[in-house]
Amino acid sequence: MKKLISLTIASGLALALTGCGAQPSVESATKLDVKKVCDVNTHGVMGVLKTAKMYNPIAVKKEIEFMRFKVTNSKAIAAIEKDFKAGKKSVHLLKKKKYPIHSVKASAQRACIYAIRALQEHATAKTTWRMSVPGDGFKY
Repeated sequence: MKKLISLTIASGLALALTGCGAQPSVESATKLDVKKVCDVNTHGVMGVLKTAKMYNPIAVKKEIEFMRFKVTNSKAIAAIEKDFKAGKKSVHLLKKKKYPIHSVKASAQRACIYAIRALQEHATAKTTWRMSVPGDGFKY
């Protein structure tokens, strides 16, 4: 019985220290350095998309998901992943001619940055909103 209890405590402690049981959250997103985490040259396209897919559902749940060219970040991530698996070199999010075509690497990096920045800005806004109130934060 002692061995079972000590084994349970040891495995729980090991999981807690390695972070395997940790889920992504707004607090963990605020501590990330976006330039390092979303670097396609270091982590590869699929690694960066994995990070984006990890943090974007939190932004969707909080209704703070970024949008670019009338395309939400969720749709952009899905399109980038589909085009990357198909072996394409570029991503065209909309079929209209007025929107530019971007490379898969640049699009994946942008999607990752948007997923994390939405959470970071949401956390920052909780503490700095007072500065935007007239008469509270600024001296005229």
